[in-house]
Amino acid sequence: MTLPPLSQVEEKLLRCLLLFYREIGPAATPALSGLDEESGLERHELEDAVRGLREKGLVEYWALQPAIRLNASGLRVATAIEGVRKG
Repeated sequence: MTLPPLSQVEEKLLRCLLLFYREIGPAATPALSGLDEESGLERHELEDAVRGLREKGLVEYWALQPAIRLNASGLRVATAIEGVRKG
């Protein structure tokens, strides 16, 4: 799998979302409030990462809550990143 170009903050957020996915399951949809602390990102970095991942089609976004979750493409990329970094 060829990985899309990701910024460091996008990759960090993908890894965080993968942890939520593994702990909670496919329905894991963390609210953006507090996700900056969970992911280790500054608030402005989180906003940039969410915007970038949405544009790349790797996360689903709910503006009302606001919250995000990995979609199928995001899950594939996140697990591929994890495999590359471990290998």
